[in-house]
Amino acid sequence: MTRLDKNGLEWSVFAIALLLVLATFGYLVREALTTDSGPPDVAVSLGPPTRGAGGHLVPVTAENHGTGTAEEVRITVRLEGRGPGEEAVLVVPYLPRGSRRSGWVTFRSDPAAGSLRVAGVAFQAP
Repeated sequence: MTRLDKNGLEWSVFAIALLLVLATFGYLVREALTTDSGPPDVAVSLGPPTRGAGGHLVPVTAENHGTGTAEEVRITVRLEGRGPGEEAVLVVPYLPRGSRRSGWVTFRSDPAAGSLRVAGVAFQAP
């Protein structure tokens, strides 16, 4: 039986691939051991409203400052002022730790005539 010898290129590719696999595995093990599994900490901010074709658009940004992941984040924004108040809900399906998601809510009334506030934030842990 003859022995097949690998050339230098094949050994180089093998070595690089092995280093990448080992580095990825090491990173995942380190993250699993050092990361706390605490609750999510969701912070919501509202941007300046703009007029759009369907009403008044308000940008909403949700940030997760916690160490856990939040799912089905429901952000309720209320417009209070003259007349009956309006309410809009933004749902963010998945908010991992250290991440930020943005969206928009719309109101028929002009938010400049009233006051906008985040009425509630609800989420589930996966």
